[in-house]
Amino acid sequence: MSATQRKAPSVTSTRGDSKFNDLSRNYSATAEKQPPTTLTSAEILRNFQQVMIENIKHAPDDIQATGKLERFSCNGKADDLAGWYVCHEYHLMHNNQACWGMVGIFGDWRNGLTFKWDSFSEFYALSRAQRQELERKQQEQVAQRQAERAAKAANAHRQAVKMWLSAQPANTAHPYLMRKQVGAWGIRQLGELLLIPLCDLDGTLHSVQTITPDGSKRFLTGTPKRGMFHLIGDSLTHPEGVYLCEGYATGASLYQAYGLPVLVGFDAGNLLPVATAYRQRFAHTPLTVCADNDRKTPGNPGLTKAREVAATLPGVGLIVPEFPDSAPLTLSDFNDLTALLGSNAHKETT
Repeated sequence: MSATQRKAPSVTSTRGDSKFNDLSRNYSATAEKQPPTTLTSAEILRNFQQVMIENIKHAPDDIQATGKLERFSCNGKADDLAGWYVCHEYHLMHNNQACWGMVGIFGDWRNGLTFKWDSFSEFYALSRAQRQELERKQQEQVAQRQAERAAKAANAHRQAVKMWLSAQPANTAHPYLMRKQVGAWGIRQLGELLLIPLCDLDGTLHSVQTITPDGSKRFLTGTPKRGMFHLIGDSLTHPEGVYLCEGYATGASLYQAYGLPVLVGFDAGNLLPVATAYRQRFAHTPLTVCADNDRKTPGNPGLTKAREVAATLPGVGLIVPEFPDSAPLTLSDFNDLTALLGSNAHKETT
């Protein structure tokens, strides 16, 4: 087996943790600085909420200092829980007085960033020892988050392996595949569910995405999606290049049209992590991002994220599906474009 050939999905551990961003100031809505002891719990939590919004653009409506890992949506979809935080109430000794406040960490698993925050730094000139005390508490929160996330990822991994081994090669007559007019490339079927494997560059299976006959998609709880992908094709490299896209049907359409390997990244936010990992291992293989053209969605996230990849990494190309003005705005990706062109061609011959 060559270095670029894929092996069958196997069992292994998950990725490491991301870097930190230290937020030393308090984002209080009030102009005057007042010690945390004069602020209510609700006011401090509102400040914490504002910190989240300013740094990751999203925050839950209700924040609680439970000391547990809490998750929330970062894209408005109820089943998206990429946002997370841990917040503790805390008493810090300052000038021989116990000062009450809160410490927390938060982030977005989709972009891999982690931020740490506390409600003390804006109001007190903290000593080195006090800063170290807060740092120790935040590191405890980090360790807790890592342990909880690792446990969920391990559970998703075990469940995925069990499902994968129990499944059969996907039936090309599956309603979803028939509707999308694509084949079953490296995927399996368990009952009515299609199983799309999420693997790393070594071919290790970490989880699966399930697709129902009506097209509903979901990941197993705890799936470590960042940087994971599904390979369509037999090799990770090709002299003519490799494609990267979001969804399975899009990837299958590209593979059927061009015969080149395709990396399915599953969503726009995962394109850059997948491309980064791929480029680190295969620096000289041509890589082209095949964007979703989300014309109907404000900000066109598919195109925006695809452009980010091309602008960030050297030697990465970009192609965008262009639709005629008469095409419905619901059409966005290369699978939609392939179906539209095929439909128009059929009309012209009849």
